[in-house]
Amino acid sequence: MVFRVFATGILALLLATSATAGGFDCAKPPYGKPLASMNDDGYFVKFREANGISYYNFTGPCKLGVHERLAPVIVYGVVDGKLYSRIMKTDHDDIEIIKQVTTKLSGTPKTTNEGDWTVMRWNFPEKQIKMKLKYNNSTRGTKSALYYEPLRPGQNAGPGMEDSLDD
Repeated sequence: MVFRVFATGILALLLATSATAGGFDCAKPPYGKPLASMNDDGYFVKFREANGISYYNFTGPCKLGVHERLAPVIVYGVVDGKLYSRIMKTDHDDIEIIKQVTTKLSGTPKTTNEGDWTVMRWNFPEKQIKMKLKYNNSTRGTKSALYYEPLRPGQNAGPGMEDSLDD
């Protein structure tokens, strides 16, 4: 009897865990989707608002390839209640690994140098997504952002999310 109650409790816990884990896929964020439709569990925690963008930490389950070698800081941007961007910062990364992984996943970037920074940009017009990755050649830190172009704040709204990479 005790075993049956224990097993039923474990089964209920496993089902609840798998259901909440399916609510938001941090590896493939559904840009343009209303945040409210993904936040039933309250995993998105707002911490800042600036220039028409609300910034959130995601406190739920999230596993990206980068987690296997670094401890990234990941923030999500929301515009007009819809998922707009993912911003990620890391310390002490390896530029060769970055180039291999990003080229394999995203194709060859447009690359420029801006002072200590190597800046790589991708444009995915079919998905209306742009991506920018900045690598600091001195500190070996990275700043990257993916954003959904249709929600990008207008030029009159002040600096957009991409400009937050310059902080």
